[in-house]
Amino acid sequence: MYTSRQLVDLLLSTHFSNKDLGQNFIIDDSIIDYIGDLAELSNQKVERKILEIGLGPGALTQKLLEYDHQVVGIEIDHLICEHIRHVFEKEIESKKLILIEGDALKIVWPKGITDIIANIPYQISSPLLEKITQICKSEEGPSKCVFMFQEEFAKRICADNSFNRGPLWITTSLDWEVKLGKKISPSCFKPQPKIDSRIVSFTRRDLLNSDKITELLKSKNLEIPNSRLIRAISSTSFNQRRKKIRNTLKRQPSKLKIKNGYDPKTWENIVNKAFLMMGDDFSNYRPEQLSLENWIEFSAQIEYYRKEL
Repeated sequence: MYTSRQLVDLLLSTHFSNKDLGQNFIIDDSIIDYIGDLAELSNQKVERKILEIGLGPGALTQKLLEYDHQVVGIEIDHLICEHIRHVFEKEIESKKLILIEGDALKIVWPKGITDIIANIPYQISSPLLEKITQICKSEEGPSKCVFMFQEEFAKRICADNSFNRGPLWITTSLDWEVKLGKKISPSCFKPQPKIDSRIVSFTRRDLLNSDKITELLKSKNLEIPNSRLIRAISSTSFNQRRKKIRNTLKRQPSKLKIKNGYDPKTWENIVNKAFLMMGDDFSNYRPEQLSLENWIEFSAQIEYYRKEL
C-alpha cells in the first residue's frame, strides 16, 4: 500500500503535471478516506461497477480496489496510463481494474456502471454532468456519484442560496439529490490549485415522480410536466436573470419546437394564463426567487393550457 503522497511523488518523478488537463493530485490520505466513506465503499450488499474518471497517481484507485467491487478507470493521459499499468499490474491482469485510455467525454462508457467516483479536471465538470444526464435518460445509468469540484461550481449545483441558483441547479436537481461534502484547501494538492475545492455527492432520483411533487400537482389538478419544458423556461429566464420572468418569457424559448407540441403563435396566451394561475405577484418574480417546486408547478400550468388551446 502506498500513501497518497508517495503515489504522487512516484508519478511526478517521471511525469510533469499537465495544466491543460487540470492535473492537481491529492496528497492527503484523509480526503481519500473521506471520499470512500461518502461513496459507501464498504457496502457490499449489491454488486457494484465503479467508474473512476481521471486516475492521476492512483490514490483514489487504490482505495476503490480495497473492496471487491469492479473498477473501471478512464484516463486521457498516456503517461499516466503507463504509471497506472505499472502500479496496478496485478489488478489489471486479474481484471479487477479495467483501464481505458481515452477522453471520458468522447468515448462510449462500459455498460452497467452503478457508481462514478472521481477527482475530475474542473474544466470538464459541466459537460461531464451533461453526459451523465443523457446516459441516465437512455439506460439504467449510475445510482450514486461522488465528485471533487471547484468550490464555486459545487455551490452552483446545490444552490445553497438564491444567488447561486441557475439552470445548472435545476437540471441537476431533477435527476439527483445533491449534497455538499467537505471543503478542500489548495494545500491538499500537488501542485496546488489557486482555488478551493469541494466534495459533492449525488444520489439518483426522479424528482418529477416523487411523492412530494405528485401530491403537489394532484392538489391543483395538474399533470407532471415535461422536463424539456422546465429546462427551457428556466434556462431562458436565467440567461437574463435581472429581468422579471414575465418579460423573459414573453416569447417562446427557442429550445421548444413545434414538433414537440409548442407553437410560438399561441405561446404568449398560454404563458399569460399560467402566470394568472400562479398568483398575482408570480409574473413579477426574477428567476432566482423561484423554488424548484415553483418551476415545476409553473411548467405544469403551461402544459395544461397548451393542451386546452
